[in-house]
Amino acid sequence: MKKSIVLSLLLICFVLNECFNCIKVEAAYNSFGAASYADIWALSRNSNYPSFDADCINFASQAMHEGGTLPFDKQNGWYCERVLWWWNWGTAWSVADDLYRYLSNSARGTILGRWKYEGQIGFNDYNDVLQPGDILFYDWNSDGRFDHAGVSVGLGYDSTYGRTGNVQDQHTTDRFHAIWHLKPYNDKANTTTIVAIRPK
Repeated sequence: MKKSIVLSLLLICFVLNECFNCIKVEAAYNSFGAASYADIWALSRNSNYPSFDADCINFASQAMHEGGTLPFDKQNGWYCERVLWWWNWGTAWSVADDLYRYLSNSARGTILGRWKYEGQIGFNDYNDVLQPGDILFYDWNSDGRFDHAGVSVGLGYDSTYGRTGNVQDQHTTDRFHAIWHLKPYNDKANTTTIVAIRPK
């Protein structure tokens, strides 16, 4: 008798949990909140989330969720949660190409532009398209799969590069206010394609 009551309660909890996970919550993206979060955590880790060796997408996802106030989307793989003593997350939360496809294919983002290094001209340090909170995706080999991402935080000074322009924050190689195109840090700049997406 007790066993059937416990099983019934567990089944009810499971059904309620699945129902709540299916509810679609719409929220406006707080781009300045995302940029602020990125500035705060660019050179350290938030212990409320797991940390990965390749942490750039986890970091961008945190900025969109914590600072940008986007709700988790478990159905489409964009979530991160602690379950007892371990972490559970979807691939759109932690893999560059999956986050790019999630934002570009799910009405969750608008593609703002695509840039490729062009020989002698190169990249301009200023980019009129970018705003704080935009997500920059980098395809190092221009093979159609994105390898890295950073969070645009506005205009600023890149102290390593020694120039002013649009800057971004990132993890993996942690950078605070790195120039948006990353050319001084990227030995594959000649083959890199960059795409900017504005979450919504």
